Amino acid sequence: MTPLSPRIQKIIEHFDALPGIGPKHAARLALYLLGDTKRAQQLASDLESAAAAARLCVECQTLTDSTRCEICKDTKRNRRSICVVAHVQDIEPIERTGKHAGVYHVLHGLLSPLDGVTPDHLKIKELVTRAAAGADEIILALDAVAEGDATGMYLTKILKETGVSVSKLARGIPMGSNIEYADEVTLSSAFEDRKKLS
Repeated sequence: MTPLSPRIQKIIEHFDALPGIGPKHAARLALYLLGDTKRAQQLASDLESAAAAARLCVECQTLTDSTRCEICKDTKRNRRSICVVAHVQDIEPIERTGKHAGVYHVLHGLLSPLDGVTPDHLKIKELVTRAAAGADEIILALDAVAEGDATGMYLTKILKETGVSVSKLARGIPMGSNIEYADEVTLSSAFEDRKKLS
C-alpha cells in the first residue's frame, strides 16, 4: 500500500506514462513539483497555454504554435533540400550538427504493418507534394531499425516518380538506435557519408 494519496498517485502515473520516464523518476518529478507550489502552478499554466496553441506546421508537419515553424520561416534555409525524420524530437540533434541547411519533414512515425501503421497514418502525401513542388534532394534521417528501413524503401519507391534525388544517412548510427539519442559527431559523420538511393 502506498502512503501517497490517490490524487498524488495520479500525478505520478501521468509522469510515468511519458516516454523514457520510469516509476521512480516519475515519483521524483511529481513529488518535487508538488513540493514547490509556485513552480507546479507555472508548469500547469505553461502546459495549458502550449497545448491550446499547438498545431502542425503547414509545411514540415512539426509542432509549432503558429502557421509555420521557425525553420520554415527562415529565408536563409535551403527549401530544395528536405530532411525527412520520423518524429519531431529528431530535428534538434540534427540541427546541433550544423550539417543540414535545408528544411525538414516530420512523418510522425514509421511504417509498421504489424502495429497497424500504414502509409495513410503518416505524413507521406504531404512529403510527396513538397518533393514534386521543386525539391532537389530528400535526405532520409530515419531510425536505424527495421521499421525505419522499410519506411525508407517505401519513400524511395514513391519519390522516384518525382525525379528528386533521395539519400539516406550513412550507418554510423547503430542498428536498433533512435536518431534522437545519437551524438553530434555520429550524426555529422552520417550526414557527410549519406548514401544516394535514387
